[in-house]
Amino acid sequence: MLAQALFGELAAYTATRNWQYVYPVWSRRAQGISIGINLHPNHCCNWHCIYCQVPGLQRGPSPVIEIARLQAELEQCLDWISTQAGTHGPDLPSGDLLSPLIQDIAFAGDGEPTTSPQFAEALKVVSHSLQQRQLAILVRLITNGSQLQHAHVQHAIECLHAIGGEVWFKLDAGSDAEMRAVNDSHVPLALHLQRLQTCCTLCTTWVQTAIVSRVVDQQLITTPALPAYSQALMALEDKIAGILLYGIARPSQQAAASSLQQTASSVIDDYARELRAQGFQVRAFV
Repeated sequence: MLAQALFGELAAYTATRNWQYVYPVWSRRAQGISIGINLHPNHCCNWHCIYCQVPGLQRGPSPVIEIARLQAELEQCLDWISTQAGTHGPDLPSGDLLSPLIQDIAFAGDGEPTTSPQFAEALKVVSHSLQQRQLAILVRLITNGSQLQHAHVQHAIECLHAIGGEVWFKLDAGSDAEMRAVNDSHVPLALHLQRLQTCCTLCTTWVQTAIVSRVVDQQLITTPALPAYSQALMALEDKIAGILLYGIARPSQQAAASSLQQTASSVIDDYARELRAQGFQVRAFV
């Protein structure tokens, strides 16, 4: 596929750059090239999920973002893709060469994007760049939802909605105990679900759930426990766009890594089948 070949070239190119905030990935959930925006190059996050692939993850404050540098990195990335796409000849559609090749620009990175006081400003930079280039590329926020109680975050998500973007909202648990065990978060599940409901009123929102298999006291436990998880979401069935289910594909860089096992594809399929039977739209990724 052209996009896969282009991504290989893009990865080689970015390896020669000293970019701090912009990083391209091949995303199985986005199903193609995703341009990531990392507002936490200091590897700080307010959660500490046991499956996190960020080395040296720590809790700490958000760094000050050099907005001009972020903008320059994004422009360089888009310029490179546009130039390279244009060299591949008539197989590409005329006009906008980038939108068919880039699945999204995603605020994700090494920490929770919305803990950055400059999240809204960074979102404006992305929106302006796309408007200037007349690109129809989807903008996504991948979030743990922990900041949805703040008015400035709500306003930023409304701005995301205004440009046709969407939110992927993390929910890996069906109980308080699972949130503590998987996300190292002491936020009560009921409060987390309230924040999810708020998010749904502001922007198109998908629930993003990692199905985690781990060994505890010599027993294999898979979370979230399906009955409690589906029950927790039932009241929001008509508000969420759907559920993204996925297993852990790359090794965790956290202390709990040795207890984790790859979740069988049949288990993920079982979750998807049961949730679809309850009326949810589900996309599953193994």
